[in-house]
Amino acid sequence: MALEVNLAEGRGLVATEEIKRGEALLGVPRTTLITVERAIAEAKLGPKHAELQEWSVLATFLAQQALALESGTAGTFGEYIRALPRRTGSVLDWPEDEVDKLLKGSPSRLAAAERQDSVNAAIDEIRSYFPEITVGALRWAFDILFSRLIRLDAMGGELALVPWADMLNHKPGCAAFIDLNGDAVNLTTDRSYVKGEQVWASYGQRPSSELLISYGFAPEVGENPDDEYALTLGVDVNDPLADAKAQVLRDMGLSPVETFPLRLNGYPRQLLQYASFILCNPEKPSELKSLAQSAFTGSANIGQSIFDSVRGLTYGKARGKQGVILGGVAGEIAVREMLADLCAEALSAYPNTLEKDKGLAQGRMPDFPGADAWTGVAPDAIRATQRSVSAARVRVSERRILAKTDSEVRLQLRKLKQKSLMDDFKQ
Repeated sequence: MALEVNLAEGRGLVATEEIKRGEALLGVPRTTLITVERAIAEAKLGPKHAELQEWSVLATFLAQQALALESGTAGTFGEYIRALPRRTGSVLDWPEDEVDKLLKGSPSRLAAAERQDSVNAAIDEIRSYFPEITVGALRWAFDILFSRLIRLDAMGGELALVPWADMLNHKPGCAAFIDLNGDAVNLTTDRSYVKGEQVWASYGQRPSSELLISYGFAPEVGENPDDEYALTLGVDVNDPLADAKAQVLRDMGLSPVETFPLRLNGYPRQLLQYASFILCNPEKPSELKSLAQSAFTGSANIGQSIFDSVRGLTYGKARGKQGVILGGVAGEIAVREMLADLCAEALSAYPNTLEKDKGLAQGRMPDFPGADAWTGVAPDAIRATQRSVSAARVRVSERRILAKTDSEVRLQLRKLKQKSLMDDFKQ
């Protein structure tokens, strides 16, 4: 493979000859990986590194290396640091006002704000120990980490920067993963390639919103099979039983506020089970525990078996029994009415009309006249257009999911209410 710098995605690796499916590529020696252990060994952190989280250790090391390079004293990884982009386009690279403007109405707005806040807090902590490291260098370092760190399953899930391998771009639906194989990191291809074709890797099953926040891009609408809308449900603080319900949920390893993925192909049944519990109204608070066990029946570790990803419930998978929706047909109706209301409310939160967002999402990504495709530096106007188009793609993808969920839930409601009327008539 060879590095190409004028691809639509910017930089990427292309095939220099025919590549077969299942072929092992890259062959990056394990000795070249930048892990936390390597960063501690190479950097001049002293005992202070023990006070820092792993990500902060890596960011401190990268920032030190970058500043050393600027001063003409490149370290062991000087050439790698020189090859890294100066700008990635991720949310850490955005002007603050654009986070609110471009992501308004989207759940990713909160995720973006949390990312910025967590990085700012980490930078403050690092500089309390190493004040000589500039804010700019650390912000760049965190930006690089979020966009280039690779989790190596063969090393127990350890995170590492892998030179050369991190030049591969992500393609939705790709099943080729980067991992350690013996003493080298390889990519095992999931398809064949012809000479000159870009070779793809998978960054994992990530919705477009997460790709935008971490990597600075979003696939075209409809291209990402992992797109989702992150719907948040929680115990109503005005519920007389709010505290008791919250405690029962905690006892089961769950939270009083949870996030569920809505997708074009549906939503997890556990969303409805969770909703039926937070809506239930038993005569005695002591009944809540048994109601929760009915709704979430499975194992004592149900919290880990269902809620085991950062985006909440994982596609309806759970060990043990699936549990029930509380309240019979009336309960089935109540939770779907709640879900329909939430979908309608979420759709109304987007400031633009759907037609305007679709038009923005279909906008052409700008070329880079006067830009440096190697370093990722481009005029502000080009960067702004990239952000606008990518954010619109996220908004349209989310609105498609919400609209389809709303339509399906209302159809289910009509059928359930018909059934309820027929049952009443029979009685």
